[in-house]
Amino acid sequence: MFLKFRYFFYFLFICYTSIGTAQTATLVIESEEKKVDELFYYYNNGLDKKAYEQAHKLLGTFKSNKAITNTNLLLAYYHNKYVANDSSIYYTHKALKSKKNIKDSLGVRLTILSYQLLALNNKNKGLYQESKKWHLKGAELSEKHKETNLYYTHIHGLASTYVTLGKTKEALELFNKCIQFSNDEELILGSYINLGSIYSSLSNYEKANDYLQKAKAICEKDTHRKQALVNVIINIGDNYLGIGETDKALTAFYDAKKISRDNRSYGLELIILGKIGTVLFNEKRDSEALLIFSNSLIKAVNLGNLDIEMNSYLMLEKLSVRKGDYRSAYSYGKHYYQIKDSIDNSQTQKEINSLEVKFKTLEKEKTIKQLQIENLNKSLNIKNKDADIEKYKLQEAIIAKQNENQVLQLQNGVEKRKNEIALLKEKEALKAVELDREKTIKYIVLVAFFILLVPIVGLLVIYYQKLQAQSLLNLKEKEINEQQVLSLKKDQELKLIKASVRGQDQERKKIAQEMHDSVGGNLAAIKLQFSQLSNHPDKLKLIYSQLDDTYEQVRNISHNLLPKKIRENEFVFLIKEYINTVEEASEINFNVSFYDEENINSLNKILQNELFSIFQELTTNTLKYAKAETIDIQLDLLNECLFFVYEDDGIGFDVSKTTLGIGLTNIKNRIENYNGILHIDSKANRGTNIHIEIPLKALTNEA
Repeated sequence: MFLKFRYFFYFLFICYTSIGTAQTATLVIESEEKKVDELFYYYNNGLDKKAYEQAHKLLGTFKSNKAITNTNLLLAYYHNKYVANDSSIYYTHKALKSKKNIKDSLGVRLTILSYQLLALNNKNKGLYQESKKWHLKGAELSEKHKETNLYYTHIHGLASTYVTLGKTKEALELFNKCIQFSNDEELILGSYINLGSIYSSLSNYEKANDYLQKAKAICEKDTHRKQALVNVIINIGDNYLGIGETDKALTAFYDAKKISRDNRSYGLELIILGKIGTVLFNEKRDSEALLIFSNSLIKAVNLGNLDIEMNSYLMLEKLSVRKGDYRSAYSYGKHYYQIKDSIDNSQTQKEINSLEVKFKTLEKEKTIKQLQIENLNKSLNIKNKDADIEKYKLQEAIIAKQNENQVLQLQNGVEKRKNEIALLKEKEALKAVELDREKTIKYIVLVAFFILLVPIVGLLVIYYQKLQAQSLLNLKEKEINEQQVLSLKKDQELKLIKASVRGQDQERKKIAQEMHDSVGGNLAAIKLQFSQLSNHPDKLKLIYSQLDDTYEQVRNISHNLLPKKIRENEFVFLIKEYINTVEEASEINFNVSFYDEENINSLNKILQNELFSIFQELTTNTLKYAKAETIDIQLDLLNECLFFVYEDDGIGFDVSKTTLGIGLTNIKNRIENYNGILHIDSKANRGTNIHIEIPLKALTNEA
């Protein structure tokens, strides 16, 4: 009996193996589709970084065009979310290229979504004509394939582009169309926000506020709509500006900036910085405006936003002209026109205008068709009334026939039920036989299972006993190894301490010897020369030469007194190492940005030591007094100047009512030694922003 079951299982194994070989290709495709679905699940449920890392790992292993296309599209969405516009455009084009063999409805939808991404990324870069082109293409393709939701998505995006291009009338028409015909709440919300912004620009603040309140009500239903809420607050701030309430407008803009930064909406934060800077410029608060536009310029360069970068250069030029710094104004103006020319050259106006005309023609044709359908329906209604009369007569005849058929159906039903009863009796007999057979098979299987189970349990017991003995042995060996490691560590620590003490003693002896032999000798010679000066006035030049030599020797010794960590390590590494130490010891999060790390690491070591001390002092003040959760740090070499921006979200303080402490006074003195500028911007419950500028000339002189 046991041999028969063994051959039966062997037969089953052969059958399943042959079936698996035939279905391998299909299983591979299904497996890839499941992996892609898993990536989109991560992305849509807040695990976008995990989705991004897994997508890069899997992209090179996929075989099917569908999986490759969808993965490239996911990477494009990821980069668009974090405003990496060029990377998003790159992966969108890769998705379009890899979908050549996908010609079904999914392929069409993918093309329309790709056009939307291209439009959004070009708009983020400030290429509005290019953005309009892709929205027009997307709307045309959506209309052709009756993709209604995607059609209104592109219509909404096109309306936003028209707003930027100053075509207010066209934008109003398209936004109202989205509200009237779209069922997508996100599009309706965006339309309310944009309509509020447009009517605000037309000085119709009452109507603008009405739309903004509708948008705010939608945002308050869902706490995840932070980005939309920021747009609503920005437009409310614009309304305050329109009626001359500047302080309320600034408060609204700063609230919007905080929400944008907390939600990593860097594109929106750039727009808000531009608005704050413009208000401060108009109020002639030049030092605050300079700080805002310098910060905006650095962030725009890092994000690749040409439009914001161009506007920042323009405003910095105006600020420089206002304070009479025409050299800086010329430099900023030069950068402004370089970016403006590059944008103008990249836009193909002729192709875009033809697409716009084609789109408007299709819209008119659609309207004409709708009117024709309405006229046709009216004529059909008249004909339908005559047809209803004929239909009523036919229904009476049909009812009569139906009554006859019901009688026949009842007779047939009786015969059918008799046959069904006979069949049921036969099936019950067959089921009884089958149940007896299944019981016999189950009994045989259970007996075989218990026969196999007894030796397996015995082997498991023996294996478990061996594992316990081995684990005890491993624990003892581990304890012995740990004791050996501890003793080795202690020996090593003693050696290091002794070596450090010897090194310090040698360093002290060397410095003392240098001071005694070189500096002391020179000073003794100078003293002797001074005693003979009245008799030998011609030795005055020799005395000056000896003083210069002594000064140079003291300067060299002071250079050698720099901390070892500054002399032997790169500056960026030291800053990051210090930040890691602070993060481990506290609950503060750091956001750090270095621009041109190579040049920063090559700065003069004395200046690096000063900057490191400033950074330590600012961090210590934040830990002691600010009660902050986040610290943002930027260190950039830009336009022949070193920029150091330190910002926290703590409780802040009133600069006008607070005297600088010893720490900040020391920082100010250090910066002034390098002809630098210190800006401190802080208000109660709004955090602290410290901006330091040191001209590049000061660095070269020190070097």
